[in-house]
Amino acid sequence: MSGIQPRLPHDWGTYRPPEITISMKSAEMVTDWTSVFNDLELKRPMTLGKELQQQARSQTIQNVAIKAQEGDRMMNIAAGEKNVFGRIAHERYMRNGQKEITVEAIPHQGVVIDFRVYPPEISVDPRGVLPK
Repeated sequence: MSGIQPRLPHDWGTYRPPEITISMKSAEMVTDWTSVFNDLELKRPMTLGKELQQQARSQTIQNVAIKAQEGDRMMNIAAGEKNVFGRIAHERYMRNGQKEITVEAIPHQGVVIDFRVYPPEISVDPRGVLPK
């Protein structure tokens, strides 16, 4: 039996520190503004942009038509309209004068925020001391 030698690691009988592995996954945050947009009767940015573009286009066409009508009235003074320039100025003022603005700054419902925090994954290999 003296001829059989067990195969042992070279550090047999010495202290080996434990091995710790820690892996972390970053936290995630997701926000949902749907309730705020709906509560304030707001539109999504892309939809609002398209609607504003269409409104600007139709307003420009309308303004060109009004300017043409005013020019026709100024040109046709012989038709007998009195104080054409004063009336045009008064009509412009009435058309572009007062504006009413309502500001609602606080929605009844808030933003839905979803946080996802993941625990760290910790694995420990307690190697310790091997017996002699």
